Amino acid sequence: MKKITLAAVLALATLGAGAQVTIDGKYSIWGDSTKTGSARTGTMVTDPTSNIRFGVKEDLGGGLSARAVVETTLGTTNSVDGTSNTQLGDRQSTVGLAGKMGSIDLGRNVHSEFLAIANNDSFSALYGSIAGDVHNLRGLRFSNGAFVATSLGPVTATYDRSNNGAGVEDVTSASLGAALGPVNGVVANYVNAAGTEKSTVVGANAKLGGTNVFYSHSDNHSATVGETKKGDLIGASQAFGAYTAKASYGRTNTEVKAYNVGVDYNLSKRTAVGVAYRVVDLAGTTNDIKQVGVGLTHRF
Repeated sequence: MKKITLAAVLALATLGAGAQVTIDGKYSIWGDSTKTGSARTGTMVTDPTSNIRFGVKEDLGGGLSARAVVETTLGTTNSVDGTSNTQLGDRQSTVGLAGKMGSIDLGRNVHSEFLAIANNDSFSALYGSIAGDVHNLRGLRFSNGAFVATSLGPVTATYDRSNNGAGVEDVTSASLGAALGPVNGVVANYVNAAGTEKSTVVGANAKLGGTNVFYSHSDNHSATVGETKKGDLIGASQAFGAYTAKASYGRTNTEVKAYNVGVDYNLSKRTAVGVAYRVVDLAGTTNDIKQVGVGLTHRF
């Protein structure tokens, strides 16, 4: 691993004199047991945020810098069955410029509407989260996109747009956020070119001592005329030394009710074990979900 890392650093360093290269990431695997209706499955699950990330930054002078990021999913599926969960740059592959006024990046990355949900979820939209049951996550990422961000004091604004080829609709997402003391608030939206797929998210979080509280509301419109989904999610996390307990509850106007609880224990600054339990009640169906998992996460 050290030889591979060194080789990658040397290769990226050739991009130009003065370039700063970083390599980081995380690997998180969970032993999962999920019951959907009357059917139960047990398997090993890789948290979808498991990744390795290569970053390059070059100082151009005058407060301006150039940067590039290639972030790739680390999956457990191998090539024996002809499939793979790992494709270079599948999470983020961007190149851009950043300065005092803000930044612009081009390529593939997560969009603002998803970030407004994940940043205001006690589970951060990771394993065991119910954010995707309560809100519409809208695909998480844009490809062929432009991502613009700017800030003025405590206020931050973002604008994302995908620019796709023929037959694929362009999509935009934007957000406006502000920090006031211990409270961080955001309003974000998502809309396709035809205006038939739309979401608006309002979120907030606050840190009070060792306690974090979270809230998010979404209003989602689908391509089906008159079909809407509204969701509310509230949660909290509490640190007890090396332990962090977390829980959340959510519901929608389509009679979905969900809750989850979990505990993480930090073995070190980089390594943690966790337990999570998730329940989703889908009114009028027999496909209610009960999920429990035990996982190990290492950040490098």
